[in-house]
Amino acid sequence: MEFIASLDPSDEAGEHAEQEVWEGLKQALGPDDTGIAYYKYPIIDKTSGQFDQEPDFVLFHQDLGLLVIECKGYQIGHIDRIDGYTWYLQGMGQNQSTPLGQARQQAMHLRSYFNRGDTSLVNEYGEVVVPSNQFVALPNITRKEWEARGFHELPSTPKVITADELSPKALRRRLNDISIRRSLTEEEYADGRSILSGGHAITDDYTPPVTSTANKGALYERVQKGLRGLDKKQEEIGIQIPPGPQQIRGIAGSGKTVLIAMKAARMHLRHPEWDIAITFFTKTLYQHLTELVETFYWQFAESEPDWDKIHLVHGWGGKTTLPGMYYNLCLEVGRKHRTPFDAKEISDGGSPPELLDACCEELLETETIPQLYDAILIDEAQDFDKYFYRLCRAALKPPKRLIWAYDEAQDLSSLSIPEPTKIFGTDDNGDPIVDLRGTYEGGIQKSQIMRQAYRTPRSVLMTAHVFGMGLKRDGDAIQAITNKEGWQNIGYKVVSGDFRKVGQPIELTRPIEYSPHPLNDLQEARPFVRFEEHNTRKAEREWIATQVLEDIDARGLEPHEILVVPIGDSIRTEGAEIADVLEDHDVGVHCVWKDSAKSSTEHKGTSFTNPGNVTIAGVNRAKGNEAAMVYVTHIDNVANDDRRGNITQRRNEAFVAITRTRGWCTITGCDSPKLFDELGEIVATVSQTDPVVTFPAPNPRTLERELESSTETTLFDWTDPEALESESRYS
Repeated sequence: MEFIASLDPSDEAGEHAEQEVWEGLKQALGPDDTGIAYYKYPIIDKTSGQFDQEPDFVLFHQDLGLLVIECKGYQIGHIDRIDGYTWYLQGMGQNQSTPLGQARQQAMHLRSYFNRGDTSLVNEYGEVVVPSNQFVALPNITRKEWEARGFHELPSTPKVITADELSPKALRRRLNDISIRRSLTEEEYADGRSILSGGHAITDDYTPPVTSTANKGALYERVQKGLRGLDKKQEEIGIQIPPGPQQIRGIAGSGKTVLIAMKAARMHLRHPEWDIAITFFTKTLYQHLTELVETFYWQFAESEPDWDKIHLVHGWGGKTTLPGMYYNLCLEVGRKHRTPFDAKEISDGGSPPELLDACCEELLETETIPQLYDAILIDEAQDFDKYFYRLCRAALKPPKRLIWAYDEAQDLSSLSIPEPTKIFGTDDNGDPIVDLRGTYEGGIQKSQIMRQAYRTPRSVLMTAHVFGMGLKRDGDAIQAITNKEGWQNIGYKVVSGDFRKVGQPIELTRPIEYSPHPLNDLQEARPFVRFEEHNTRKAEREWIATQVLEDIDARGLEPHEILVVPIGDSIRTEGAEIADVLEDHDVGVHCVWKDSAKSSTEHKGTSFTNPGNVTIAGVNRAKGNEAAMVYVTHIDNVANDDRRGNITQRRNEAFVAITRTRGWCTITGCDSPKLFDELGEIVATVSQTDPVVTFPAPNPRTLERELESSTETTLFDWTDPEALESESRYS
């Protein structure tokens, strides 16, 4: 049995009564039960208006079906009489209530979810097969008191759970008293569980296994529809509203952006009066986040969100581009904002994140920051440094509900979130200002870790990690995790070896349960990753164009499902050369930087894909986005020491590009024999049925970045040098 509390029970009105019932359910239903119980399942009927509150408890159980329990903390003297569904009250703040009627309306609404799409939950007559029952829980009234008033003899007597029926055995007997025709089958339970998880809203209908003759287009349709909802960890993160700060750590493809959007929609549903901000550094995330928030809010309430209360804001922002956290706060305090150009006056660093952080530090030191928001959610939080975090926290009303999702796998320098004391500091007593240890009183975790990667196939993710760290390069590794626990934290298993014995072989694998990709078991979908070496750049471009044309004409992919990511310092030049060749083959092209330069819309430069066109983008713009087929070109530039940036940053750039795929990744380059030998060996190894990568235990002294010595360092994905050429990119 699984349990998810979407709110902190101790933070709610009527907390004591609801906590008693919640604890009773957790004790009565154990590991032998197949089901899930929710505290405050996020649905509200905003269309017909039948109910305006979330159900207190929802149970979905293979043997018991769907149960909705409404909890009331009444004493027996508070109930004057019951007439049908209406309870007339005395000595209370309200004169009447309809707990059973509300529970029935909520149950009917939930059952309507089961009637959406092609699932096993609807029989041949169009009827939902999931049985439904409702209870009213009365933890302050005994069975004896209830029956002494004769309520059990009423014609429409409600099923109640009384105070003396909250012990494990008594509550289990009470739940088992309900009459259902049969238990749900495994398929029916799985379909219902998927729908209730909320993931059904973004994965549509589950697609049956494809035949062996399916092309990539059909296979990718399975990827788009093949995840049967969110897993328990994702669902828990997505619907919980913590009563304070929370960090979400997870590797590439674990669903962090989806959960940030789901959590924002959940907050907006529960607290429509709140001002909620979602902030990010990659501008092309704007469109994606907008669509996700709308999708989840419709799932919860079947209505549109109020975009005057949910604010999607870029980290920087400016007059001619997106609204931005820094820019908006400058406006609020009447201060002229800095652009990336004049930010150089106050910053020693030159990358956009360093420049923004200097601006945030200056604003914090010179102005009193107004508390504008009830919650701020930061996506791709590794793109920001400590003063941006502090600025966001300063802009929050108590209890400082700052939530950030951090892609630890894209920060290969440490693969760890910086310690809160280094971001937010300590108080006068030396205690951390933001303490993320343990859980809140009601059980919501302050820090969450997500190890499972759904977007990227296992072989692609392993390629990205091993190549990104340089574990198989000719020479010492560049950056590495140097302990067993660190690898386990990102979903790997150390098969053999001792990291303390430098140079001795380490054997590493990634268990398939941590990469549950929908195409894992289909031989016809392989290989997921391949490497192609070319003699000249012209030959590389021509080969890519031929492959893209084949993807569209023969393999069934849509042009917008294909992404080309050149690696290098001259992204626009190199990308334009690829675009020219594709256009010569009559393939439409969307160069993301052209959207930024030419767009005059309110949200300038936010479009990542364009129907009917192949996307070409640098790593900075590709980060946070995804595609069915990704071509990572000019990979030889990773070994080019004349490029801007150090070797660690160049490897990170390759990692981010490779992990943009939801299906297949092809890596190309020319004239870099040692690098190609390294990459070819990695691809061959990870493409095996049960891949095990072997590498020498790294010497911490020779690493450019070593986990234990830099766990509090934030490394930013390297940004295209041309990113600073136009103020419109960031201001």
